Amino acid sequence: AWLTVGVSRPHPGLPNAGKSSVLNSLLGRGAVGVSRAPGRTRYFQTHFLTPTVRLCDCPGLVFPSRAPSQLQVLAGVYPIAQLQEPYSAVGFLGSRLALPPLLQLRPPSGPGWTAWDLCE
Repeated sequence: AWLTVGVSRPHPGLPNAGKSSVLNSLLGRGAVGVSRAPGRTRYFQTHFLTPTVRLCDCPGLVFPSRAPSQLQVLAGVYPIAQLQEPYSAVGFLGSRLALPPLLQLRPPSGPGWTAWDLCE
């Protein structure tokens, strides 16, 4: 009988949450590749800690059709290197948070804040 441990912590299923790093730490070696950018783990991987204990690593789960692309960028599930323009993600965040007071920004001259103003 085997004991199978699926590496799904600290945040089960989320990309770039440290699942592969936890597996490497448990094994005491760099058995699986890790990266700062999401998407490094592309398939299910199994490694044996002992003859009867196996550790499993899998890619993070993303449901892009369910979340706006701006939210995917902010959540870190969209590769930042593929981002063509940051303003829509900043605008998405700015429309949901009171960024100017939070960041102690003075209002611009004009009708109000834009994503461009916040980036500048």
